[in-house]
Amino acid sequence: MSSPTRRDFTIGLAAAGTLAASGLPAEAQGARRLVVGIQVTPRSLEPLREFSNVAWRIGYNIFESLLGIDYKNGLAVVPALAESHRRISPTVIEFTLKDGVRFHDGEVMTAEDVVFSFGPERMTGDKAPGRAVASVFVGTVARVEAVDRRTVRFATRTTDPLIEQRLAGWGAQIVSRKAFLAAPSFEAWERNPVGTGPFRVKDFRIDERCILEAHRDYHGGRPPVDEIQFRALPELAARMNALAAGEADIVTEVSLDQAANIDTMAGRHLVGGPILNLRALVFDKQHPQLADPRMRRALSLAIDRKAIVDGLYGGRTVARATQMHPAFGALHDATRPGSAFDPALARKLLAEAGYKGEPIPYRTHASYYTQQVQTAQVLVEMWREAGITVDLQVRENWQQIYDTSSPRGIRDWSNSILFQDPVGTLVRLYGPAGSVQTVTREWTSTAFNEAATVLETSLDVAERRRAYNRLLDIYEVEDPPGCTLHDLVMFYGKKRSVNWTPYPVESMDFGPGNLSLGA
Repeated sequence: MSSPTRRDFTIGLAAAGTLAASGLPAEAQGARRLVVGIQVTPRSLEPLREFSNVAWRIGYNIFESLLGIDYKNGLAVVPALAESHRRISPTVIEFTLKDGVRFHDGEVMTAEDVVFSFGPERMTGDKAPGRAVASVFVGTVARVEAVDRRTVRFATRTTDPLIEQRLAGWGAQIVSRKAFLAAPSFEAWERNPVGTGPFRVKDFRIDERCILEAHRDYHGGRPPVDEIQFRALPELAARMNALAAGEADIVTEVSLDQAANIDTMAGRHLVGGPILNLRALVFDKQHPQLADPRMRRALSLAIDRKAIVDGLYGGRTVARATQMHPAFGALHDATRPGSAFDPALARKLLAEAGYKGEPIPYRTHASYYTQQVQTAQVLVEMWREAGITVDLQVRENWQQIYDTSSPRGIRDWSNSILFQDPVGTLVRLYGPAGSVQTVTREWTSTAFNEAATVLETSLDVAERRRAYNRLLDIYEVEDPPGCTLHDLVMFYGKKRSVNWTPYPVESMDFGPGNLSLGA
């Protein structure tokens, strides 16, 4: 699948026409409206039901947590719904809530809403709908107690060096107790949840659109627009056409080869770049050809990551051959680059594993990540040159990629760096509570889980560094669950009149202070 050229814009005329038919664009209306063309919608707006690039992109504007991350100031943890916090003991932290914060339904937030957000009905009960997701993001929280109307205490199961970052991140969003209990069903709730963010849900239709409207009582100031319309346009050609025709103010997941096309559009430009997310592959060791770890290691060694970065991204991102990133601070080790491009060693490992050229399935999504299919095609060719036969299977959705009715082998993924620590990626995703072991069940490792527990609970930097290196040894060499490729990129096509700054994460902040519309 190639990226669209100027001639290919005609492919998107019908899809973009649906935007025009719905009463867009923004400048044609009396209300101040922002229209964002996205590749897909999430399946759920409840944070404890879905964590994905698109869920984060939209949910950032609906929900808030007690703490936040300042993406404009070195990823500092800052107050959000809490005005202050203090450590009572190594396992207890106390928060004082901001006074007068209102939910989208007009109710004032209290400590009871915080307790409920982390409580058994939504998060911790055996039948709670958010139990699985919560265990990955805030699983160290043992209990939450209201001290008074504006004071709440969190107790963790053990020492947690990252508790502040957890409570600033995904899964820690605060929701309205009253609205949750009043919803006729959980399915109804997850399509119209109630938070405290600058925008509230107006209309959500899976695979079509998500429309948000301004929260007039937002504690952070008046939202800069009256409405945001996230419109699903799966084909890049359709998104590009919508931008060119003025039917969208911003479009997502733009490939770099479209920069020249955007330059020809009056009043449009390309923004964005690498984000805190590692583009990755996952290997299903249940597949007969991937049971031997030497096979999985060979797949990684056969990849020329620099060639991918230079050829598909013009050198505008960073090749990464392991789960190491400068964002990991004291645990970052620039001298450990990971698996080098070594096709000779890959061939040697293939011979030792007794590989005879049997095909290995590789499932990729048609349009989720930037340059996704193009990257997959390059990978298949690199593997072919190393003597590995890979059957590329392009799927239309993630359900088809995860499907177990036929053998799985390799799949695409990305690993968001949620905390400034490898716990936020390596442990969160591949560890004992991670989805690779508990949901998709593609891989498991007792040794990995033991080291992960140390990294997640120890307060000693040297001990944590040893545990991290042990995890990397397993990830890269001993029993690879997958491999990394490069820092994920997110490029956006945007009207110059839209004053908006993309963050180095998947979220799109359209709140006060990060968005304004020019003439």
